[in-house]
Amino acid sequence: MPRLFSLLLLLCPMLSAGAESVGRQVEFSDQVRSGDRFMEIRLLGSLLLSGSPELSELSGLTWDEDEGILYAVTDRGLLLHLRPVIRDGRLRDLLLLAKYSLLDPRGKPLKGHWRDSEGLALENGDNRIKGDSRLIISFERHNRISRYTPSGRHAGTVALPKGLEDPNLYPAFNEGLESVTLHPDYGPISGPEKAVDNRRIPLFSGSGKEWVYESFEPDGGLVALEALPNGDILVMERSFSFPMSPMVISLSRFSPGDDTPASGINSRLLARFDSTEGWRTQNFEGLARHRNNRFFMVSDDAGHSLFETQLIYFEILE
Repeated sequence: MPRLFSLLLLLCPMLSAGAESVGRQVEFSDQVRSGDRFMEIRLLGSLLLSGSPELSELSGLTWDEDEGILYAVTDRGLLLHLRPVIRDGRLRDLLLLAKYSLLDPRGKPLKGHWRDSEGLALENGDNRIKGDSRLIISFERHNRISRYTPSGRHAGTVALPKGLEDPNLYPAFNEGLESVTLHPDYGPISGPEKAVDNRRIPLFSGSGKEWVYESFEPDGGLVALEALPNGDILVMERSFSFPMSPMVISLSRFSPGDDTPASGINSRLLARFDSTEGWRTQNFEGLARHRNNRFFMVSDDAGHSLFETQLIYFEILE
């Protein structure tokens, strides 16, 4: 018994050392409070994240129901394990559980432009089996999609949907595969952040199906995709031209089975957050479905003191 007690004392610090509270509650709007409806969503809490240098440049989110973990990736090639604290249906805090470097196929940490992880999706995250989750990560600059373990080990390359290999598809070096999602029927779906021509951004799937997303804002870019259980896709769009234009984040959804490249996507606007209209709008890039119609979205502070890392919890109202 004494040996067992001593072992438990040694294990407890290891189990709790990474559980660091990193969230401070803030209001996302001057007029719309937590619990209020806005357009077709309801706000359920907002946090300002701080307290750890790893909470910088967050760009992708995904929720693992089996493990109870919210995964995040950063522009610096880090993988974070987070646990949201939700009470009475509202987001109250966030715990930082663990952090890992994303590794290359040789087991070395990704470096330079190769570490620019942006989009995030999950395999086997809701099959009631622990330990088999695999992360699907899209990388910008050196555009590719890779499979990773939850500890950051490279677990294989995901074939790019046909069309994404064309370098002429990307307007600029830093406007590549900002987003990725796994659709139950069409497999991985991704596309460039910005359109080469006008506002029409092409999307490609692993099954060969294609769509055209037309941005709601003149300079809008596609920064996150999230496939929903009914097959619809939730889209996050960002519009920002420093320093004169406001920061605008838009959420919309579309049904991919009803659209063709010729007609474009018939998407429905759910919410529009404009920094000139009382919203504490930041550079949001990550989006993840939590449970039912509830979602998280996170901002990328770009490693700059002028920006913040925010985590917003909301639900879509049917």
